[in-house]
Amino acid sequence: MKNVVILGAGYAGLTTLKGLKKAIKAGEVKVTLVNKNSYHYDTVNLHEVSSGNIPAKDITIEIKNILPAGADFIQDEVIKIDTEKKIVLTKKHELDYDILVIGLGFQSETFGIEGMAENAMPITNIKAAEKISMAIEDNFRKYATFEEKDEKDISIIVGGAGLAGIEFLGELLHRRKELCSKYGIDEKLVKIHAFDAAPKLLPMFTKEYSDYAKKFLEDQGIEITLGAGIKGATKDGFIVEIDGERKEPKASTLVWTAGVRGNKLMDETFPELAKRGRLITTQQLTVPGMDDVYVIGDCAAFIETGQERPYPTTAQISNQMGQYVGARISGKQVGDFKYINRGIVCSLGAKNGIADVMGGKKAKGFKAAKLKKIIEAKAIYELTDFMTALKNQRIL
Repeated sequence: MKNVVILGAGYAGLTTLKGLKKAIKAGEVKVTLVNKNSYHYDTVNLHEVSSGNIPAKDITIEIKNILPAGADFIQDEVIKIDTEKKIVLTKKHELDYDILVIGLGFQSETFGIEGMAENAMPITNIKAAEKISMAIEDNFRKYATFEEKDEKDISIIVGGAGLAGIEFLGELLHRRKELCSKYGIDEKLVKIHAFDAAPKLLPMFTKEYSDYAKKFLEDQGIEITLGAGIKGATKDGFIVEIDGERKEPKASTLVWTAGVRGNKLMDETFPELAKRGRLITTQQLTVPGMDDVYVIGDCAAFIETGQERPYPTTAQISNQMGQYVGARISGKQVGDFKYINRGIVCSLGAKNGIADVMGGKKAKGFKAAKLKKIIEAKAIYELTDFMTALKNQRIL
């Protein structure tokens, strides 16, 4: 019986676990899942929690409710991986393994920008998302109740206008309206500004769709400045450089969405192979020279044969990685990992979005927004089961 330890209950970890379900039942493997929290959360929906539009419970699933019979779950934090002794150390346990699957997720990356880590809030997990939501409302309440009004309190600056940043901005449209109504604030007074160093918004989409997203947000009063290098952050705002000119826009709520990296344990465990928490795997998603250690999800930098750059880390590729590794450990998969890109969708709030999905099908507006929810429900099914996906879907 193979002793399999899976680190992380994200998309990659749970799809691996699901792929081992039959092998667990047959007594072919003993599986232990280790995760810091008692729940899995849908990373692709963190922007909705961050805005305050939905509660965290809407995107979380308790692991005990989806754990296959015969598998073990340990809620603990991994602090060290020893590949020579083949053990994993957590704060409370020491676990030995025959096969290790590392799917520890991502962390915020500030690229050494001065003051960013101390003053801006990243959208990295449930607790971070809830912190942003509370900060936004606290600042609006402060503006409404304090006799001396400070415009910074109803100003929000987002550092980064990539996919995560744009989806967060789209959610802020509804939240702005709700909070202004609640606290009697004129919506026109609220300032929401996003900065990004890139010359083009959402380059993974066609210019038509990129322009559509930008125009929609700007028509709703959101300012988006491209070609803006973010040089620093203070408690009062960002420091940006635009066309050689230094500017310091002010806001009480600062959100950072411009960078993520893999888990720091990757650099500590594989100092010669990992960079910024990501490791270039073999074509079988293993660590080079270690056939018993798989790296998947946000910690993996997978470069397919014939390509030069790794695929971006997404829920889509994480699910596929988990499915592959689960099948490979079960003896059902012997070939190399092949990624199938099924396209991309970007929401612009609950009722708008842009989509470019497999087969060249494109959509924008309400249809794209609903398509995203369908894709999210499918992703939940891929890592759990039909009834869980049905229970947690938010299509309707």
